[in-house]
Amino acid sequence: MTEPLLKTEFRVLTPGKLIASLVLNALINTAIAVLLTAVKFGQGFQNNLIISQCIGFSIYGANMAVVPLFGRMKRPAAQVAIIIAAVLFGAFVGTVLGALAVGMKPAALFGERLSFLTQVTLLGILFGVLVSYVFLSVEKISQERLQRIETEKAAMEAELRLVQSQMEPHFLFNTLANVRSLIDSDPRRAGEMLETFVAFLRTSLRSGRERTVSLAKEMETVRSYLDLFVMRMGDRLRYRIDLPADLRDVAIPPLLVQPLVENAIKHGLERSVQGGEVIVQCLRNNGVVRIVVADSGTGLQEQGGPGGVGLENVRRRISLLYGDAGRLVIEENSPRGVKAIIEIPTKEIL
Repeated sequence: MTEPLLKTEFRVLTPGKLIASLVLNALINTAIAVLLTAVKFGQGFQNNLIISQCIGFSIYGANMAVVPLFGRMKRPAAQVAIIIAAVLFGAFVGTVLGALAVGMKPAALFGERLSFLTQVTLLGILFGVLVSYVFLSVEKISQERLQRIETEKAAMEAELRLVQSQMEPHFLFNTLANVRSLIDSDPRRAGEMLETFVAFLRTSLRSGRERTVSLAKEMETVRSYLDLFVMRMGDRLRYRIDLPADLRDVAIPPLLVQPLVENAIKHGLERSVQGGEVIVQCLRNNGVVRIVVADSGTGLQEQGGPGGVGLENVRRRISLLYGDAGRLVIEENSPRGVKAIIEIPTKEIL
């Protein structure tokens, strides 16, 4: 079963929407005056236009006056009744005002011109009910669309949280295991690694609770992560982060770049005896931010292709947040290694 038309709550119109509704109401009134003139009703277009505008705006004002009551009326029958009452009142008042505006005397309206008053009032009621029905239908459709958008947004945010929570935590356990193994043999290095690990957790956990973070904060998380692996891999790992000053405040989803760096180390550099370098570059091009994570490791062929849960999660998050406006590209780096490229729009600035 579908909901009754009037079983809805009405929102307060913003100034812009109020002006738009008034303009639309005036256009509808004008169209009614043209129609009545075309069927040779009344005393010409000018009089029909004046009377039509008076009736239309009177009904509009009566409907607006009863709008606050809708929030307290849950029964559709009561809402229908109050709309009809508003239309009746507005049509009668508008007819009287319109007749006076075109020069009819009050005494004549309720005497020799009573039939005119009755005809015009009935026409006003007819058109008023039709116009009110249209406005109510548009209101309901817009509210249903808003509810659908909010539902879809909630579902998307839930999926984003799920995807974000699936990022592989294996490096956390590996780091703790390394700290534990160093406590006896090299307490100083174990302490340094633990401090770096705490710094990474502080930045990543704080960022993970935000909807968006600045590119500068994301690079801070990436730097802390890379510092951990420098302590684990020693001279086998080198890195560089290039972040131009004009991109520091660009807003991006948190922990979007870190999985790409993790993938570069896990699948590219840790497997290589000589290790290698990770370069993170942030660029802007025609309203698009390009974040490039390039490594000099084993390359796509030795890694078995650009797969992995981490990359798929990043790709899914970009798709959910940006649609076709964002993408993740994986390609061979030159002379060796892999290059992961994120492209997202830059319209959101912190």
